Amino acid sequence: MTENLNPFALIRASDYTDAQINSLWVELGAKVINAIIEPRSRDSKYILGGKGTGKTHLLRYHSYSAVRLRAPKKQGVEIIAAAKVLAVFVRAAGFDASRFDPPKESAAKWQQLFGVYLELRLVEGVLDALNDIKKSSPDSYFDDAALLQSISRSVHDPEILQCQTLSDFSRWVDRERRGIDDAVNNSAFNGELNVRVAFAIGGLCIPLGRALAAWNECFLDVPLIYLVDEIENFSISQQEVVNTLIRYGEGQTTFRMTGRLYSRKTLSTIANGEENREGSEFRTIVLDEVLRSYQKYPQFARQFVAKRLGIIGIDNVDFTGGGFDPKLCFEEIDGSDFYAKPIASLGIADSNPQFVKHFRDALFSLRGFVALSGSEIDVVVDGLTAAFPLLLQKLNILIFCKRFTKKSKALAVAMEIKNMGLEFLKKESSKRDYYATAYGHYAIDLFAQLCRESSKLEKPLYAGFDSFVKMSSGNPRNLLVVLGRLYEIATFKGMPFMGGAILPISMQSQAAIEAARFMFERDTNYGSQSDLAREGVSRLASLLRVARYALSIPEVSPLAVSFADSDLTKQARKILNSALNYSLIFEIQEGRPDRNSQLLLRKIQLNPVLSPRWGLPVARRGDLSLTKDLLNAIFDPELEKDFEALLRTHSAKWNMPLKGSYFDISQSNLFEND
Repeated sequence: MTENLNPFALIRASDYTDAQINSLWVELGAKVINAIIEPRSRDSKYILGGKGTGKTHLLRYHSYSAVRLRAPKKQGVEIIAAAKVLAVFVRAAGFDASRFDPPKESAAKWQQLFGVYLELRLVEGVLDALNDIKKSSPDSYFDDAALLQSISRSVHDPEILQCQTLSDFSRWVDRERRGIDDAVNNSAFNGELNVRVAFAIGGLCIPLGRALAAWNECFLDVPLIYLVDEIENFSISQQEVVNTLIRYGEGQTTFRMTGRLYSRKTLSTIANGEENREGSEFRTIVLDEVLRSYQKYPQFARQFVAKRLGIIGIDNVDFTGGGFDPKLCFEEIDGSDFYAKPIASLGIADSNPQFVKHFRDALFSLRGFVALSGSEIDVVVDGLTAAFPLLLQKLNILIFCKRFTKKSKALAVAMEIKNMGLEFLKKESSKRDYYATAYGHYAIDLFAQLCRESSKLEKPLYAGFDSFVKMSSGNPRNLLVVLGRLYEIATFKGMPFMGGAILPISMQSQAAIEAARFMFERDTNYGSQSDLAREGVSRLASLLRVARYALSIPEVSPLAVSFADSDLTKQARKILNSALNYSLIFEIQEGRPDRNSQLLLRKIQLNPVLSPRWGLPVARRGDLSLTKDLLNAIFDPELEKDFEALLRTHSAKWNMPLKGSYFDISQSNLFEND
């Protein structure tokens, strides 16, 4: 066993060897993977996603170098015949592309040079694969001359005509690439760019795809795919080069490009700025959306954990079928008997808890606005709380706040709720009536409120392997961050991780809170734009926190908000897009119809891995509807001065034990999000 090694440590996929890429691969299923990368498709494709969604791992796993390691005894031609594709991997970050940032007066020249250099690097990867295929397939015939003849039609260099073999061609490509490296590096010192290029953009890497069929029959109807990772490292002019190559590909040579959600900077090509079109020259898939909607992600997560545990020698863990389940090593919050056991550990006074005092004070504040005497208030409070467990006391108060109006009688409303609660306590009926449905919706939020009221806790509890899987929102890296923190804490306290001991709730909660702090404060630090995005998200989370811990919770498990897109100011839209690009928040694609106009509102939610920072839920149900003023106070830095006043107004509204008060409450039907 490897000592002192955290199996959940964050390691960039680019730092792994091909062997490690293969060993850590967890299958999502051929159908899902094919839908993402589509290796046989003749269309180029952008595969965009947030940090940690597995973009690099996905490309590298499908590259020839990794495929070859999975079939070490096979001949290269057999590998191509089985894969029906030849894919080579390059990292945009490995190009040191900033060297090609041009002076304004010679932008076109530097752009052309970058294009030539890019093609040389791409072709180097292809030639490495071809040399391996040829070497490992002694019984097959490879027509090097035919391949070189095909290439020479678009490469205008006398030296290419001297090449007789594939090895000669490889040496020529290497010399050309090194010559450009030297010229570019020297130009930084002498200001001159002395270089000769042997072909125009599209004259090498694209024809090579067509030449493969002439080299060996195994490449008949086999596409050549260039896997380009981290496309955000290319500038606008450099992405124009890539877009031009995509247009020139003509189906035989295609690209799979991965990058962050914000990575694509332009769709223009070099040809007079003409743009490539979605659905014509390329298609786009957002990996986050695929993973969040993947129904078998919990099973994937268990296998993912098993692979990671294998790093430290725990390789006999079987999470499939009826085998070992990691959730058995995580203490879970016991929700039976209205969370009696965990509530008992919170140290809340049963006789007169703080939330009952707050409710009583809130009722007293209504006197003069509604007919309600002091004695009636006592009867209402006693009716809703006496003889009920703490969680149901909170539920009774919540239902009262949602049912009590100026026109209703407080005593009658309270007695009706009391009777419903007593019937619910008897558990004589299995039907989902109003009270039972309300309990199912609000129990987790009300338990969180009790945790917050406890003198022993600062935030609600987060525990259970399934909860952490849900918190990760389909992003394996998010799961690694939480489990990595938990592993460190458990190791420090001398508790073997998944070694038979049950990890306590307190330890899990600490790990979740530390993970959220890391993700928010350190993992999204990309400069001023990300700083503004974090500030906006912090204001959004503050609003959600006020909602969740309000006397009259406006929405079940408030983690999402909805708004009209047209209400956004230009600056607010920019910050919102940045928050989406940095995966601080997610867009919910289906949106929500407005009740009045039936127009489709945009809907976004906080990334659940950040929830513990503000004591928020890890799963969403309802969404808060944002007014134009509140929306822009959250996301527009120029209007943030209005946020605190608006937040106080909403806090007062949501803590008023009266439905439809003078605060002009606008809230959804209690069970709209069931």
